[in-house]
Amino acid sequence: MWNLDYSRQKDIERLLEEKGFAMSKKFGQNFLLSSSAREKIVSLMGDIRGKAIFEIGPGFGSITSLMLKEGAFVRAFEIDHGFADILRNDAFKDEPGFSLVEGDALKTLFSEQCIPDLIAGNLPYNVGSVIIASIIENNFLPGRMVFTLQKEVCQRIAAKEKSGDYSSFSVLCQLDYEPRIAFSIPRSAFYPSPNVDSAVIVMERRKEKLIEDGERDAFFKLLRALFAQRRKTVRNNLKALHDNGTIGIILSKAGISEKERAENLSLQDILRLLRVSSDL
Repeated sequence: MWNLDYSRQKDIERLLEEKGFAMSKKFGQNFLLSSSAREKIVSLMGDIRGKAIFEIGPGFGSITSLMLKEGAFVRAFEIDHGFADILRNDAFKDEPGFSLVEGDALKTLFSEQCIPDLIAGNLPYNVGSVIIASIIENNFLPGRMVFTLQKEVCQRIAAKEKSGDYSSFSVLCQLDYEPRIAFSIPRSAFYPSPNVDSAVIVMERRKEKLIEDGERDAFFKLLRALFAQRRKTVRNNLKALHDNGTIGIILSKAGISEKERAENLSLQDILRLLRVSSDL
């Protein structure tokens, strides 16, 4: 029976030594020692009994084990071969509710035949935002996502216009989801301790679509253009998509000043620009 105490650093160190593992900075490996934080993360998922969950970067399975105890069906995506070996052959080898996909989630996740009820994970600091952006851009949208990330990334996801954290990434995340930062986790709660604090963000799928599937590519193209050069005005950034005359018409019909900058535009402003552009 798998009985690793995920809260004891010495137990994790012993397992790493037994398996001959070296921690890889490339994969951003940090273990969450706080049992209360792990339990709180799972509680934020809601009632997961019988639900299909995709977990990105399970590590040794500290969150995985709690989700399985709650009756969820967990499909884990693990890039590290050593961790995958432990998950497959030691931790959950006799667990019918567990399955494993070994490899880079950015290459394996979207080949799955169905979208799960929920996606969760303690995402590596170096690629967390890339993973979330890819999920949204690929229209691979579960009802809820719960991620542990670098605190600054969570702040960017939840940021509103006219704030310092607001960016094209904020708009992208809020197109399909209503994100909220649930709680912060100090760096001391992890082993090895990272150089930054973390936070848990809950992304709840919007009840109604803001755009149709056929509009998504045009929206992403517009978003990239608007935020391409933050110091430039909306008018100047839109030159990548339209001629001067057309830009003037679009901004006038959308009720947006030619001197406005992208960081001051709300999601609704950008959607209005999209609709006006599409109607021309």
